[in-house]
Amino acid sequence: MKHDWLFTALFVWLLCLVEERYRLLVLFVAVVLLWRRQGRYAILSLFLLICFCVRIRPAQIPSPPEVVSLRIHEIRSSYAIAYWENGKVLLYGAQEYGVDDVVNGKVTCTPIQSNRNFHLFDFSAYSGKRGLYYGCELTEVSSVKQGNSPRAWLWQKVHKSDEKERDWLKQTLFSLHQEQEVDQLLLASGMHISFILQGIAALLALYISSRKAKGICVLLSAFFLYFSGGKDSFLRIFLFRLSAWGVPHVSTKDQLALSLIALLWIRPYLADELVFVLPFILRLVNCFCLIKVPRIWMSYLVLAPLQWHYFHRLDVLEILLFPLFRILYGMNFLLAMLWVLMPCMWNFDMAQGILSFCTWLRQISLPLYYQASWLFFIIWLGIVLAYVGDGKRKYLKWLGVLALWTQAAPYLRPYAEVMMLDVGQGDCFLITLPFHQGNILIDAAGSDYRDLGSDIILPILKAQGIQRLDLVILTHADQDHSGSLSQLKEHVDIERIVESPQEDIWFGPFRFQFLAQDQIFHDRNEDSVVTYVELYGVSFLFMGDAGKLRESAILQEYPNLRADVLKVGHHGSNSATSLAFVQQVNPALALISCAANGRYHHPHEETLTTLTNAGVSILDTPHVGAVSIKITNIFCIYETATHEFGIIRTR
Repeated sequence: MKHDWLFTALFVWLLCLVEERYRLLVLFVAVVLLWRRQGRYAILSLFLLICFCVRIRPAQIPSPPEVVSLRIHEIRSSYAIAYWENGKVLLYGAQEYGVDDVVNGKVTCTPIQSNRNFHLFDFSAYSGKRGLYYGCELTEVSSVKQGNSPRAWLWQKVHKSDEKERDWLKQTLFSLHQEQEVDQLLLASGMHISFILQGIAALLALYISSRKAKGICVLLSAFFLYFSGGKDSFLRIFLFRLSAWGVPHVSTKDQLALSLIALLWIRPYLADELVFVLPFILRLVNCFCLIKVPRIWMSYLVLAPLQWHYFHRLDVLEILLFPLFRILYGMNFLLAMLWVLMPCMWNFDMAQGILSFCTWLRQISLPLYYQASWLFFIIWLGIVLAYVGDGKRKYLKWLGVLALWTQAAPYLRPYAEVMMLDVGQGDCFLITLPFHQGNILIDAAGSDYRDLGSDIILPILKAQGIQRLDLVILTHADQDHSGSLSQLKEHVDIERIVESPQEDIWFGPFRFQFLAQDQIFHDRNEDSVVTYVELYGVSFLFMGDAGKLRESAILQEYPNLRADVLKVGHHGSNSATSLAFVQQVNPALALISCAANGRYHHPHEETLTTLTNAGVSILDTPHVGAVSIKITNIFCIYETATHEFGIIRTR
């Protein structure tokens, strides 16, 4: 029967995408549909799906012992990936070692933790899917055995080159830096390597048979896979080419299905990552294309929703220039490979010219912001497949409607949203009012150790499509509450900044009220600006770093004060959140923004006990990451960055 493997492969992909609790439902649907489509052959497909369910269950990996032998497998810009007897770890401070070096010594290991925010890259989740749960530092090295493999030879050759050449080669051959979005589209997905192999295959086909040319490209992709250390993009390229060469008599759909099944069996975590999704969707669309559509045009149709989904930003000019970037980055990779074989300055100079030209092109920008969900992507893809299937222009009109929707969505959003960002030891709350009536930021956390403005706050604003803040409220001048303000001013238009209590501020029917304005304690924490706002009948109280003295003053001035959601003062310190204050305010939910395993050990146990005894639900950033609360006249629900959901019942 034709194309049955592709149908099975799509269910394999779905199994790898969904959470474990939904996999039985996927299997049930697969049983019904596969049996109707494949008959008795469905038994083999169902057996394969059951095997995948067992394969993708998370494994428990122990922490390395204090004394351990580590083999350096891969070196990144700020850490290395090292293997030990029972697994692998992130190894910090390993820049002096090379690929395949074996290091024996004492290590101190801690679980990998990172800030978890909506719309942003979660490093701890990314590492966990790859079996990396611990970060280690070498405290004492007893011996080092230098690697003697071909990969080690390549690293040593690159490492001994001049500084400028070394940086270029490490970025090109070992992907040490992938900062620009177009770089991620190309370098992470390996599309530039695919372009090189396509060119080599076409050139070889002029002199030898097409099958032999494809076989040589399979060997070249295996060569690239080995020297890259088994990078995901190179594995995907190798398997896609191996299936096309190894089973030439089956349809292209079944070739795609077999490569998909093999790739997800080896690395199931790739199911929702760009390195797999972009090339797979492009091939899937090509397989179902029954009309004459230029491949460039099809790539545009696929790239648009993927940029919105993965980066929350579609740059029209970057999309149009994508084929050119693919050629230029492919040429850069070829020059790096030629340098390995024949080191000379013209390789380096030509590559620098290409990279400089790419940098200049990237300065031209026409961005369109939107948070595209998987549902949006699936609808878009379905319309694209319908279009390439029969070529009717009405499908292009529907794609145009979807594109217009992405820009109109913020003005049509009927709910208000309060988001607690995970900024570690600091505060930052983003409030977006319904129908684009206003964007308000309460505090802009900064840090002495990292750039929170560039790493977290600005990317979230861009992901929300926010280029203008109507109001910024700074509760007080501490670094962990106001440190990113200067950077925000450079990149975002700010209408008004409040740094001390003043008259109430209105946005349509929504009032931002500043409590106990006349109380002065000559203490920065106690003098924090305390903000009260009611959104569709749900009340929020933001305490900044105010402590028990300020709480007492507020209770005296506002004896009937209630709040459904309380932003707990001073990051959950025992210097705030008195029992009398909690009993009076009577919140249903308490939000605590603080660092995991921070030096201040927030939140304190005393505060947690006070809130728990009062029957208050608690959400803190160390455990759940960022929190988004959506409010309408009908409901008030919250969602956390760790995918917890709940309903807030007003009291």
